[in-house]
Amino acid sequence: MITTQLVALKASIRTLVLIGALAAGGAGVLTLALGMDTPWAPWERQSDTMFPPVLFTLASFVATVAFCATTVVFHTLLKIVTNKPDKWWRVSGLLFLVAYGMFSFGSGTFEAAIMLNLLHLVVGLPALTLLPRALRNQEHSSVSSFTGNHHSTKPLAH
Repeated sequence: MITTQLVALKASIRTLVLIGALAAGGAGVLTLALGMDTPWAPWERQSDTMFPPVLFTLASFVATVAFCATTVVFHTLLKIVTNKPDKWWRVSGLLFLVAYGMFSFGSGTFEAAIMLNLLHLVVGLPALTLLPRALRNQEHSSVSSFTGNHHSTKPLAH
């Protein structure tokens, strides 16, 4: 099972980096170019310290790649329990975007909440469309194992 997860992560790495770049670009435009508020800094619980915009932009890339990697694992697990993993993955992703969108209004200022919601749309919509496609392409193509040997994931016809 762990091999399946690692192969799925390896197959989706380009898409994960692309979505991370969209997150960093979106965060940079919203906070650095447009000057929108960032959320409260997570290391300062009892104050009104805001996340520094440049650090927030860099953290957006790392957090997006890490979070989307967990969603690849989730999608791979959905393949085990349902015959429509893309559908259930997208439904759960949309529910997450709505729930986190409401939760964002506790992240500092109203402007920071709007910025976070815009950023999550910049990240979420491409993730909901691109990641299942990347995982589907992985199923139908030749996959390199981690030892460097090539093998096909298609069943052999006899």
